[in-house]
This record gives sequence, C-alpha cells and structure tokens, in this order.
Amino acid sequence: MSAFVLKLLALLSMVVDHTAAVLLYASPLYDPLRAFGRMAFLVYAFFLAEGFRHTRSAPRYALRLAVMGLISTIPYCFTINKYFDFWTRVRSLNIYFTLAWGVVLMLLLRWDTPHLRGWKRLAGLAPLALILPVFLQFGVWELTQLIAVLLLVGGIGLLSGGKLPPWCRQIGDWAWKTAAFLILYQLIHEWTGIEVEYSYTALFLFALLWLCRNKWQSAAVLAAAALWMYPPAWDMGQTIGALLAAVLVLFYNGQRGPDDHRLFYWAYPAHLTVLWAISALTVYTTCI
Repeated sequence: MSAFVLKLLALLSMVVDHTAAVLLYASPLYDPLRAFGRMAFLVYAFFLAEGFRHTRSAPRYALRLAVMGLISTIPYCFTINKYFDFWTRVRSLNIYFTLAWGVVLMLLLRWDTPHLRGWKRLAGLAPLALILPVFLQFGVWELTQLIAVLLLVGGIGLLSGGKLPPWCRQIGDWAWKTAAFLILYQLIHEWTGIEVEYSYTALFLFALLWLCRNKWQSAAVLAAAALWMYPPAWDMGQTIGALLAAVLVLFYNGQRGPDDHRLFYWAYPAHLTVLWAISALTVYTTCI
C-alpha cells in the first residue's frame, strides 16, 4: 500500500474515533469505534518520521504543523476538549502541536554534536549529574524512570570516548538528547500547564522511530508503543486497534501515491468543525 492509502485509512480511523467521542458517547458503538480509532496516531507518527527524512526544510515542516495546530485550536476546544474548563482547554494542545514537537525533537537528534576526546569526556558526567535533580523535581513515576535510564545510557556513551563501537556512541548521543528534550517538555508542562496530546509518550515514540531505518523496525516500535499506550489489561479492544497500525505499516510499499497533502492537513480542523456544528445543533434542537 502507498503512503496515500495508509494515510486515508488513518484519516478514516481518526474521524470514526472523534465521531464516537463527540456524538456517540451513550451508544453501544462507542467502544468498538474508539478501539478502531487507536491506530490513527501511530500511523501518523510513522509518517512524521518518514516525512522528516524527506522534507526539504524541517523547520518549515514544524512551522506548518504548528500553524495548522493554531487553526485547529477552536474546534478542538469545543469537541475533544469540551469536557474541561476553559483554561484547561486552552493549555491542552491538539495533535498538530504534538507532531510539531516531534519534528523539533528529530532536529535535535539529527544535530551532529562534536566527538568529545580526552578531558572533555568529563562532559559525560553532566547527564549523570542530572538524574538526582530529575527525581527531586518530578518525583518517582514512569517519566522520571524513563529519563533516568536515558541519562544513564547517554552519560556512559559520552564517557566511553572511542572505546565503544560507533553504534554504541550513537545510541548514547540519542539517549541524552532524548532525555534533555523530555526534561524540557516536562518543565514547560509543570511551569505553564501546557500539554500536548499523548504527552511525553508521543515524544519518546518519535525518538524511537527516528532510530528506525526500515518498515520492519518501525512496525516493531509501533507494536511496542501500542502495548505501552493501551495495555491489554485495560482494554483488549483498544490494544488490538492500536496494533493494527503496526500491521498496516508492514504493507507499506515505500511509494508516495497521489500528492494530495492538503487533504490530510485540512481534514483535521475540517472534521472537528463539522462535529462541533452537529453537536451544537443537537444541543439546540434538544433545548427547543
């Protein structure tokens, strides 16, 4: 299947998911439709990494996503986020901002840092020295433990110098950059209350997809992400729906297909606006 077909399937999944969330909360179809919608983000995450590798300008790519996020803010606040108070709605950013953060993270991961030699390898102590402050700042929970492991791997990679194979040093470089980005994101969240959809889980997924060099590796990462984000013990239906993304990626043939990127950019705010209008009309007719 081409990228166009896979994106269409992800778009269908997203629209079905949001329709159920906004209009069919009390329907028996709610759970199966939401389960089908779990694959959408994972497919889009895969194509974000693919798009980053082929884009002519990653900064413009991130800016374009952020602008679409701003355009989508109002309909998003009155559909997906309508159950929260106003300030929570404003500070809970839609999926376009998540994708924009992902591009910025990949820019950091792509940045070629100088190889440290001699006494400069002591810079490797910096990631290790951050572990305790991270625990004190964020407390002991899943994100903190993830950051601590990344800092440990990154510190070892920097301290090792030329004694480890190149791929080990590359993993160390990737680890400390990912940890630094997650720390920055979490600090911004704690200081401002701003949070993107799927939060730090999405950012770590983007970092893992950055390491992938073929669809088999990407499918394995997506499968692991599906089990992490939607554990079978919580809801087996949602787990299966998320795992469908990994299966679909295995059928990706590497072809782009029809060039209709405007469809996928504008479909998000457009369908949310339609759902907002239908929801408002339903409330209005009920009150008459």
